[in-house]
Parts: sequence; structure tokens; C-alpha cells
Amino acid sequence: MRNTFKVLFYIKRSAMLRNGHAPIMGRITINGARAQFSTRLSLPPAAWDVSQNRAIGRTAEILFVNRELDAIRLRIEQCYATLVREAGDVTPGMVRTRYFSGDARHETLLGFVRRHNEAVNRQVGVDRSRSTYYKYRSVEVHLENYLPRYYGRGDLPLSELDHDFLVGFHGYLLHEAGRRKNTVWVYLTAFKHVLSQARAKGLPVADLFADYKLRSEHVERNFLSTQELNRLSGLVKLTPSMRLVRDSFLFSCFTGLSFIDIKRLRMSNIQRVGRQWWIETTRCKTGSRVQVRLFDLPYAILRKYMPDGYAETIFPLPSNSWCNHCLEVLMKMAGITKRITFHAARHTFATTLTLSQGMSIETISKLLGHRNIRTTQIYATITHDHLDNEMNRLSKRIETLCARWQA
Repeated sequence: MRNTFKVLFYIKRSAMLRNGHAPIMGRITINGARAQFSTRLSLPPAAWDVSQNRAIGRTAEILFVNRELDAIRLRIEQCYATLVREAGDVTPGMVRTRYFSGDARHETLLGFVRRHNEAVNRQVGVDRSRSTYYKYRSVEVHLENYLPRYYGRGDLPLSELDHDFLVGFHGYLLHEAGRRKNTVWVYLTAFKHVLSQARAKGLPVADLFADYKLRSEHVERNFLSTQELNRLSGLVKLTPSMRLVRDSFLFSCFTGLSFIDIKRLRMSNIQRVGRQWWIETTRCKTGSRVQVRLFDLPYAILRKYMPDGYAETIFPLPSNSWCNHCLEVLMKMAGITKRITFHAARHTFATTLTLSQGMSIETISKLLGHRNIRTTQIYATITHDHLDNEMNRLSKRIETLCARWQA
């Protein structure tokens, strides 16, 4: 499809300068999308011809303004042509950035990735989570290892990235870095975002992912059954650290809170409404408000670890990796052969404790703090017991219907 590219100049009468001049603005339009910019020029409003899109008159000032506008238009057209040749799909913002930044041919991949990650790190706790930063940081580390091994260089200009680079990096993550397919999918999705940010800034980056399909593979998400929960909760003779991990994991199973949300949970998040106790908190990952009622078991666990200070955390948990190591030991003690991590508690909440008990997927999504119900559907596996109960109910209905027909 042919792009409709246009450069327009106009004066901004609503922002008059002290000398009585009006600033001259520019507008870049591509396929209906717009980006505005200042030309850093000005002139009296009466000297501007809207229909001609330039100044009118023969004074030295007018001639200078028109020469500058012609030069700006030419430079923007050159930037646009270069970006079309290098990147293909061009936005007005890319053209504007290229115009003001000059020649960006020597911008490097790792240089841009590092600045991007530094910006993400500064936003942690504002609108980004620490896990999001770690994801981008992992991509950066893998690029630092990949470039010297396959290109013999510590960095590459963005303009040199091509399809072969992406294919090679993909293969490196899978076969040499030893990452699983879904982990590679997460890393490449993050890498795609970084490159799109570079292109949005007008940097010479080809759209490597234009015809590159990224797919994740379906994995069975482990969760505990009611019987397995009973075996885990019945474990005795545990060390204090093992008991802490076991209890916080069970608390997660009955509330649906993630590891980081439980680690940050404070007594200020516990509210009493009537005769019931509720957790009211904000998910660290999505920023969604979550309200979960405390049943008897999680409330008993809460009372066991209740701190003295209102603002102190309830569960003094170590790192997630250490908790997962403890859970591996605990599962063996309970005779559970499944591979269970702390995140499996959310799967258990979404299956054994809610969906299997007849709760609607919309309510489960609200309790889990998901922004998209499709995310909840990934968790909500139909358990065998739930399927068996549904089939039993269907069988009774069919038997009743057949009895009516026979009568």
C-alpha cells in the first residue's frame, strides 16, 4: 500500500510571542497519522499565507523564513525516504525524531537496550514491576553473550540487524543458552518491544519480526488436589523455615495471591467487614485491586504469623527460588510427585478451590486480579472430579428425560 506523506506548516496564533510574532509550526502526516513540531521560526501573523503554506512579502525577513521552511521540508522528506528504505513501515513520530536527532546510523544495539533497561528500572514501583525489569535485563545479558560468539564484536549498529540476526539469536537462546521454548518466547517478545521502541524514535531498525511468527507452547500447569492439600497441611516436625514456606504456600492456595503479593502483605491489607475478614490489596504485577475473603484455614495461618506492627510484613519470606527449593523437599515429604513451585498455589486456587466448586470464571478472574479473562482461562483447568460431577448431573437429567419418553 502506498503511503500518503505530507508536510504542512502553519502559525500558532494561540501562543503569540512578546514581540507580536506567531511561532511557525510543522506537521508531518502519514496515512492520516500526525506528528507536530516547532520550526523555531516566527513572523507577524499578517505575513502568513494559509493557502500558500508560507510567508508572503519580499522583505529580507520574509525571504529568510521561506528559505528556512524550504530547507526544513527538504530535510524531512530526506528523513522519510531514508526511513522507508531502512525500516519499511514508518510513522510520523519516527520522521520527526530522525529530523531532530540527525544521523542515527551509528546507534548501537546494546547501547539502546541498556538505556531502555535503565529507564524501565527507574519505573519499577511506579508502573513497572521488578520482574519486568529482570526480563529485559535477561535479554540484555543474552545479547552480550551472543554478539561476541557469533559476530566477533561487542556490539552492532542497529542498522546492521537483519533476519539472519534474529534467527541466530533465537537458535542461540534455545540450543546454547538452554532456555525452554516458552522462556524464549518471553525473551523474544521483550526484544521485539525494545526494537519497536527504537523504530518509534526514528532509529534505523528494520522490522525483524514482520514475518517472524512467535509461538508459545501449551504446558500443563500443576496444581494440588484436595487430598494433596490435606497431606501437605498435615506434615509435622518441620523446621521453622520449612513451616513458614509451607504455611505461606497454603495461604496462597486459599487466597490466590502470588508470591510477591504475599511477601509484601501487611496487616494494613487485612480488613474486617461485618463478621468476616478480607484481604484488600493491589497486585504488584498488574496494579489491579484484589479483594479476597479469608476462610478458616488462611485466617488461622494469619493469626500464627501476625506481626506486632501494623505496617510490618506478615510472612518474612526469603527469595522465590529458595521457597521453591523448600517446596520440592516438602512435596517429597508429603508423597507428592508433581513438580510444584510457589506459583502452583495460584493454579490450585483457580482449579481445586474455585472452578471445581462451581465458581464462575468471571469471579475467579476478579479474585486473581487478572485484567483479561483469557489469562484466567489458562489457569482454569477442568479437574477430573469436576468433570465427573458434571457428567453425573448430566446422566441424571438424561435418565429423567428418557423415563418421561418411555412413559
